[in-house]
Amino acid sequence: MESEKSDLFLALKRRHACRSFDPSKAVPEDVLQKLVYAAHRAPTGGGAPYRFLIVVRDPIQLKMLKMLSPGLFSDPPVVLVICSRTKIGNDPLPKMDLDECCHIDAGACAENIALTAYALGLGACFVKSYSEIGMARLLELPPDSRTELMVSVGYPAGDELPPLKKDRSDKLTYQEHYGPLMFQRSGKEGIE
Repeated sequence: MESEKSDLFLALKRRHACRSFDPSKAVPEDVLQKLVYAAHRAPTGGGAPYRFLIVVRDPIQLKMLKMLSPGLFSDPPVVLVICSRTKIGNDPLPKMDLDECCHIDAGACAENIALTAYALGLGACFVKSYSEIGMARLLELPPDSRTELMVSVGYPAGDELPPLKKDRSDKLTYQEHYGPLMFQRSGKEGIE
């Protein structure tokens, strides 16, 4: 169990957006199934079954996705599109609750995919910059559905740049109320 904990914290520390993928390495079916499993393990508001995935691997479909999305860099071998239904059965869901839950839940789903990808030796990147209307048509979504987020996945290219060193001054944690910092900024908070 201790090894699993350290693996999780290592993944949290090292995972970063991968925007350049090795075009010669496909994602094997068993690895893809693990990514899908991880995606479906993410929570949904109230346990409602409104989220679904579309796995895109076809080279022509991937090329079309790329044309619709300026944020889809490189040529990922797989894109997992996280989608939501706006009603379940014949019952429309309350729009405000649905919108908020879908956005939050899509983020949780995407993070599950990204952490699993890292654990399996892959890279991943979240993508939201795309034409929703174009995506709905390309993916043949029913009228009561929409996309929430895409996650491009593949093996990192040899020329993948390391993540930029970021200013960590935005990582503030306060205790009990705004004001007293819980940690002094040493850059070493959390797990090493």
